[in-house]
Amino acid sequence: MAQMFTNEKRYSDNSPRMNFIFLGYPFVPPLPLDDYRAATAILQEEYPIRLWYFLDEITTDELMRKVWRAILRSDLSVFDISGGNPNVAFELGLAVAGERRCATLLKTGEPNPLGTADLGYSERSEYSSRETLVDTMRELLKSKSSALRNLNTLSYELISDAFPFDRAELEARLLSVVNLVFRNKRTTRAGVRKVFDNDDYLAGTVLAGLRQYSVLQPEGARRHARWVFSSNWVYHDHEVTGE
Repeated sequence: MAQMFTNEKRYSDNSPRMNFIFLGYPFVPPLPLDDYRAATAILQEEYPIRLWYFLDEITTDELMRKVWRAILRSDLSVFDISGGNPNVAFELGLAVAGERRCATLLKTGEPNPLGTADLGYSERSEYSSRETLVDTMRELLKSKSSALRNLNTLSYELISDAFPFDRAELEARLLSVVNLVFRNKRTTRAGVRKVFDNDDYLAGTVLAGLRQYSVLQPEGARRHARWVFSSNWVYHDHEVTGE
């Protein structure tokens, strides 16, 4: 197994992707599994973020190879440590060994196996219901996901008198553009124009900014190019096996 971990690190496919988040929580989680799935569905509808759990894809590969690949590809790994599940603890150890950024969740009132350990990921975020799980994970994504942080930074850089709305609205429209690509696997300059009130200048400025941040790249002839994700991003249906 140690050799497998070493080998998988060598493949470029297993490099981190800005909007890929590994989720580690018990097979029987503190909330009903349907609540977890509902929470991730809400967030993936709201943001261009792939929230991956090991049951999302069924393969004939070794389970640990699938999990390890997902951790290696993650920009952020989020673990529900409620009750000290051994599998979650092992996955957290893998993420730390893989030098991935980690965050932890804890259901209010559940035992915290990390206690008061002086570890960054021991500063857990708590939840108590499906609704608070969504809110807690939303705040984690906004503060710790490179994808959302970069879009936030880009909104500050782009805002100017040329844009007829405030920075928060600009950030929301940037998210709308990236969400188009996340779901449809492509967009066009015309599609981006629609998001920006049919202003071609604004569409071009936004596309240039997203390209500079390695979010999007053009594919095809210049005038009729489709805009797709760069290799640093993944689409909504990204899987970690068979590649």
